[in-house]
Amino acid sequence: MRKVIFDVTPETVQKVTEQITENHPDSIAVLAPMSGNCSVHVPSKSGKYKGYHRIKLEIWIPEVAIKGENALDDFGLVTLLRLPKSRVQPHLICNEDE
Repeated sequence: MRKVIFDVTPETVQKVTEQITENHPDSIAVLAPMSGNCSVHVPSKSGKYKGYHRIKLEIWIPEVAIKGENALDDFGLVTLLRLPKSRVQPHLICNEDE
């Protein structure tokens, strides 16, 4: 399981975007909204992902935006979520005083 980072700053988003393009100079970053179906699942009580909330979603990219077949076989994905501060544990918020 990879690390989840809370209270992300604009600088962090910029750094991630730069890393994506620096490590893959033939690629670009794409900001795509959630579309279609979305389901949220409570943490499971057993198994490999015990204790993790799960969000299953779809992202739709228009066919006319992509050139060629199998174009989406090689991609990386980072998800940016918005959560109410009141629903996040205080120790994960950088500016707890706000």
